Amino acid sequence: MDFFRSVRFLLLLFGGIIYSTYPLFANFLVTPEETIRLEFPSHVRNQIRFCKQNPMQVYGRNPIGSQNICITVLEGEVAMESFFTEEMEETSETQWTFYDPTGKQIFPLVSWEGSEPMVFVSLVRSKRGQFGVQLQRKKDGAYFFYRTKLANWVVM
Repeated sequence: MDFFRSVRFLLLLFGGIIYSTYPLFANFLVTPEETIRLEFPSHVRNQIRFCKQNPMQVYGRNPIGSQNICITVLEGEVAMESFFTEEMEETSETQWTFYDPTGKQIFPLVSWEGSEPMVFVSLVRSKRGQFGVQLQRKKDGAYFFYRTKLANWVVM
């Protein structure tokens, strides 16, 4: 009888751990295999810079990095993979996002079929060269982190 109590206790314990930690992993998603468009307000579209952020002070909402590594985003449709043409030299994770000429972070709209409207907060490039995006849902402000393929993203 003691054996069954021990097994029952362990099953309840592991079930409780899995149930309680599920929300931590539920927001780790993957973007769909389709073109995903970032749409900016028209009054800032011709002044956008894509810049490396200061290292993780507040995840996704940081000032431009001290090295001021920025790429001017040209008018028209621009593939985001064109921002990362060189081999990765850094051995640490980096964050990138969009800023106006004054250094204020810009939050473009993003959506795809079947998703609710969200704002783009930042792009994360891992140590291994993989990409993820941090998005914030407009209606309730919830944050989501998606693994993604950079080839799918286009700046409009």
